Amino acid sequence: MEEVLRETLSLCPKCHSIIPAKVVEEENVIYLKKRCAEHGEFRDVYWSDAKYYHWAQRFFVEGRGVENPNTKDSLLPCPYNCGLCPRHRSHTALANLVVTNRCNLACWYCFFYSERAGYVYEPTLEQIESMLRLLREEKPVRCNAIQLTGGEPTLRDDLVDIIKLCKRLGFDHVQLNTNGIKL
Repeated sequence: MEEVLRETLSLCPKCHSIIPAKVVEEENVIYLKKRCAEHGEFRDVYWSDAKYYHWAQRFFVEGRGVENPNTKDSLLPCPYNCGLCPRHRSHTALANLVVTNRCNLACWYCFFYSERAGYVYEPTLEQIESMLRLLREEKPVRCNAIQLTGGEPTLRDDLVDIIKLCKRLGFDHVQLNTNGIKL
């Protein structure tokens, strides 16, 4: 028998509409159950171990939010209003910075792949610096961890310059999300 732990919102995996969802526990597994009027019901494993889920929930704290969000509040709800807006209740613990959507693979599940997208997204070094500065100026807690992602970041000729820029601006932790082919 399932126990409803809380209600929330989710996205329909077919049409990406915001739909009501419930976090439920059943037979020591935590599921996210949701229903789209058009596409029916979906049930996904949220946590495979209910005991661990309940343990982790002890550390949940509602944050105060960000004092200087990079986007203004809008009529569009998450996730349609991209960026750190006034509705977010926590700081950026690890920022994912997309440095390119080019890739040297063609994985069917990838939504960044430039050939499928029909265009190449690759911010300039100056644009990347602006993004990084914005993260470092976040208040009350500055972002200190960054993951360079894509596409495949190692396809950029200036990747070393980007990493040096991250370190120069004070990021303590720089991750590289790569398929490893060029390493």
